[in-house]
Amino acid sequence: MFLRRTIPIFIVGFFGAFTLFGWFIENESIKAFINDDATQWYDIIASFAIFLGALNLLKLQSLKVLKRQSGWQYSLIAILSFLYVFVIGFFMRGAFFVEISSIPSNPDPMINLVNETTALELNSSYFVDVNNENPFRIEVPFYTDSSADDFVAQLASLGVNSAVVPTPWGAHIQTSGGLFKWMFDNIFTPLSATMFALLAFFVASASYRAFKARNFEATLLLLAGIIIMIGRVPVGSLISSWFVMYLTVLGVGVVLSGLVRDRRIIFGWVLFGLLFVTILGMQMGWPIDKPTMFFLPALQEWIYMVPNVAGARAIMIGIGLGIIITSLRYIFGLEKSYIGDQ
Repeated sequence: MFLRRTIPIFIVGFFGAFTLFGWFIENESIKAFINDDATQWYDIIASFAIFLGALNLLKLQSLKVLKRQSGWQYSLIAILSFLYVFVIGFFMRGAFFVEISSIPSNPDPMINLVNETTALELNSSYFVDVNNENPFRIEVPFYTDSSADDFVAQLASLGVNSAVVPTPWGAHIQTSGGLFKWMFDNIFTPLSATMFALLAFFVASASYRAFKARNFEATLLLLAGIIIMIGRVPVGSLISSWFVMYLTVLGVGVVLSGLVRDRRIIFGWVLFGLLFVTILGMQMGWPIDKPTMFFLPALQEWIYMVPNVAGARAIMIGIGLGIIITSLRYIFGLEKSYIGDQ
């Protein structure tokens, strides 16, 4: 019990308090620990956590496949995809370049072979200065070492000296044209784009359910959403601010009709509002973007920059307070979920 509970709680509390109060202590060693050592420790722990998460993913998906639960076919695809990415990331370079160090007197057969194999469009001008000290690198990698060796053998039969240059481990996953980068660009990226495309329909469905004027707050959300959506598209800049003012007068009249039973008051407000907007428009010359507060692009920009930013900052303040409270719970040993206690 002492090793499994007391020591972990003590370690977490000590280093949590040390890191927290270290920001208020003017000491270079402490600052170096907070800015460098603690960050590196976090990266190391996070790296092991990624592996644990991957193993947990394989465990859960494998159990789903073995028990033939609903949707087990998708779990099988997830397992195979994980193994595929793991193998080509850790065990296959997937990026072998060929460097030509000398060329024959007649380079045309070599150029034709290179162009046919790599789908490049090279000509003799690319090989003018080629020598042992200045080799020409074909910037289209081969996926396997054997395919690169076969290509070098074909070049050798034409009297061309060349060599295979493998991409260093680690850099191979970012090499343009390499196997891992090809997988990322041609499989993962389109799938991610598809997921985001589907997400747009879910957002639209959720917006339809949320943007029902059931109460005052939902009505504000509905109006703000309509203004932002119309104001951010080109057609929004073509809608005159005076048209919006007429709609505002009519909208207020609709709201008054639910609050005031005297129709004369409602009719008077609508008539007065329409006459006021008309007279003001005749005096100002009906400019499309004046008054600015009723011009949709300017109005949506104000909504986006003022109420939206205020709400976002309030959320961030709440998140910050939650982080502080959670951190204090860890420091004082009140939160024990990391050792398995609920």
